[in-house]
Amino acid sequence: MKKWIWLILLAIILVSSFSVLESGKGYFGKSYLDTIDFDNDLSYFENSLIALELDPVNAEDVGAVTQEQIEEYRMRYGTLSEQVQSIQNQYAADIDEAKANGNASVEKILTEERDNKIEAIRSNFADDNVVKEKIIAERKNEVEKTTQELNRQKLSFKEDYDYFVYSLTNLETGETFKKGELKSNPYFKKEYTPGNPLTMDSEYFYGSEVQSMEFPLPLSDANFEGTLQIDRKLLSESFNGSLFDHFTFTKYMLYVMAGLAVVGVVLLLTKLPFNRKWFVDSPLNEKWSSLPLEARLFLLVLTLLLALPYGSRKFINMLQYSWSDNMLRYGSGLAWQFILAVVFIALAIIQIIWMLNFYKGWQHLEQDIKNSSIFKSLKTASQAFLKKSIGVQMLILLFIIFLWGMGTAAMFMSWGILIVWIPATLFIGIPVLLITMSRFGYLNILMRNTKEMAEGRLNQDIPIKGHSPLADHARQLTRLKEGVRLSMSEQAKSERLKTELITNVSHDLRTPLTSIITYTDLMKTPNLSEEERLSYANILDRKSQRLKTLIEDLFEVSKMASGNMELNRTRLDLNQLLLQALAEHAEDIEASGLDFRVASPESPLYVQADGQKWWRVLDNLILNAIKYAMPGTRVYINLQDRDGQAEFTIKNVTRYELGENTDELFERFKRGDTSRQTEGSGLGLAIAQSIVDLHGGEMKIEVDGDLFKVIVTINSL
Repeated sequence: MKKWIWLILLAIILVSSFSVLESGKGYFGKSYLDTIDFDNDLSYFENSLIALELDPVNAEDVGAVTQEQIEEYRMRYGTLSEQVQSIQNQYAADIDEAKANGNASVEKILTEERDNKIEAIRSNFADDNVVKEKIIAERKNEVEKTTQELNRQKLSFKEDYDYFVYSLTNLETGETFKKGELKSNPYFKKEYTPGNPLTMDSEYFYGSEVQSMEFPLPLSDANFEGTLQIDRKLLSESFNGSLFDHFTFTKYMLYVMAGLAVVGVVLLLTKLPFNRKWFVDSPLNEKWSSLPLEARLFLLVLTLLLALPYGSRKFINMLQYSWSDNMLRYGSGLAWQFILAVVFIALAIIQIIWMLNFYKGWQHLEQDIKNSSIFKSLKTASQAFLKKSIGVQMLILLFIIFLWGMGTAAMFMSWGILIVWIPATLFIGIPVLLITMSRFGYLNILMRNTKEMAEGRLNQDIPIKGHSPLADHARQLTRLKEGVRLSMSEQAKSERLKTELITNVSHDLRTPLTSIITYTDLMKTPNLSEEERLSYANILDRKSQRLKTLIEDLFEVSKMASGNMELNRTRLDLNQLLLQALAEHAEDIEASGLDFRVASPESPLYVQADGQKWWRVLDNLILNAIKYAMPGTRVYINLQDRDGQAEFTIKNVTRYELGENTDELFERFKRGDTSRQTEGSGLGLAIAQSIVDLHGGEMKIEVDGDLFKVIVTINSL
């Protein structure tokens, strides 16, 4: 329990200290009246008070018009000849169109309108008084708009700053302006004297309307003396009063946090000294230590980011810049954010303790760095230069693509770069991109061929293009493929039968052989009746035939596997062959109680195959279904032409549980009946598989629960 108290207390000290160091300077020993925010607010109020209340803008005071301003007005749109030419150009097309259409009235109106505008321009250049009157008219219009804007500001100004009271006198006119009642002990007070009067700031900004004016708006030059105060009662009732309350609340909260930090430090030094074993012997430390270096660093960085920017910084921002009149809601939110900051910092502290303990020696850290994924990735990346030509080409391509990308981005900032970007794209960027994609495409081809080699498909040649390092790699892969192909061929001829025969054949050969020996001994028994002798002889005959079948099947599989079986390929109709096989086993199918559902094409489906061998495939698969299908269920047989291949499918619900390893069903003497109570050699699927392989076809088994499915494919004609 002590370790958790110590950890939480240290986290509180850190959060509190960080908050005090970050914000205490602006709050300790101060009030809101001492802040820059209040100074800016007071300055805004003073200038607004003069502009809106004490000495507002006079709509008739538009100022004097100088000769420079007259000349500027005249030349605003160019010289006399340029302006006249511009007007003529504006009307020329419309006048010509009206003339072409024979519309004399429109032509006359447009001509008069054009001439009037030209005359007005000529008068501007002929008489200064005409220009002066136009400037004054513009200014009056702008001042009127500005006055309207200031009147709108005046309403919100009175509402927002109602807590200010004052008594001010214009030093020029002697006129006095009063608002509210001055107090002897106000919250804030400022005195203005003839030596330090209230005046308008020359940089004061009236509003957005003023910015568009063509001449400087005359500012008030009046000076005022008197007293300005803030009324406590009015302040508490105003909207801006919350600013004062928020400042006071934040200041006292920082005092409390400073006290927490001091008390916490005293407790840690006197009552709760640090004990390293608290955290080192923790089960959590063992789990943390078992993580890879990247995971430990990620967790530490994550908690530090959550502790500082999200935790402590968010708490300080909420304390300084968020405020609500609902103290219950605001206080609970602030407390929750403080708790989050403490928790995140506590998590960071405990990880730092674990990290320092774990890496007490430099050797341990060095070993972890070497075993890290980042270090291994960097080491692997450095191997890109094992063959220097590949590394150099890679860097050149990356550099060119990078420059091309930078140029493309810069093009959107300055269209003048198009002059360089287009040729660079056509003659450098696109060729480099095509070269890069070509290299990656060739690499994908090599990877695909490597995968096919790993899966045992060695018939497809590996393309060799050019003299690049990838082409050298393709040559090595070709040599490797030839070696694998030769090795597989030799192994198939000499080792397959030898390694599998002894382990798989013993049980199935021993059973009938044991019966033969037993009944042979029984027939030697004296006084054996003729009936018993005939019975034993029948049993011996069946077991002998069983043994003969096993041996013949075994030698047939071995012959096929070694590649010594010769095929007599002919044009064969698989559809007709399937119907013959089903007719051959009609009695067995009826006796089995199975419901065979056959789907075959109406037209012949021809393949180039050995009819006798392919009959054996169909025969074995049909017999396999009769023996091992669940009685009373359906057996589905489907024959179809799919994308240039004849596909034969047979599926049924199995009588016995097969498990998940379907590849074992191709093994010799492997049966679905693990108790081996059914008749058969256990070589049916192995024989079928060998025949299909000899024909260059494919046979695969799929098992989904108790659903057994065999799919045989061979190229069709």
